[in-house]
Amino acid sequence: MNSCVKPRFFDLELYSVYKAVNEVLGEKTWDIVWKAGEILLDLISDELRLNEVEDPLEALRRVAEWLKDMGYISDIEVRRTGEDTVEYVMSDPIITPGAKKLIEEDMVPPHVSTSLMFATLKRYGYGAEMIGDTVFLEDGRVIEKWRLIKI
Repeated sequence: MNSCVKPRFFDLELYSVYKAVNEVLGEKTWDIVWKAGEILLDLISDELRLNEVEDPLEALRRVAEWLKDMGYISDIEVRRTGEDTVEYVMSDPIITPGAKKLIEEDMVPPHVSTSLMFATLKRYGYGAEMIGDTVFLEDGRVIEKWRLIKI
């Protein structure tokens, strides 16, 4: 028996769950997205030893490496592009097909890693908002730009 879940299954399952949530809750689906990130962070923060990290960007990098180690993406980069801006580049996130489809259907996508990253920032006293739309490149990279807000 194969003990690894195939990315296609995970993508289809997450698409199905989020489509159902969108159909039931509409725009309130965003509440699910952000809460899921907070719950996931609670589950992994000890493993990542985030209590030992003072710099929010270093915390984001630890979370990014965890996502890569888990097989969620093939590569990932989080970098500051200005005093209050961050660029987040993911290569081949396994939920890309379903997320793109939900966006095309004018529904809220799961934003699995983004919600986890935003929850991490929140722990360090920052909020974030996306600048513009998520960019899906043909080479499999997905790029987001965020504005950080001290809370």
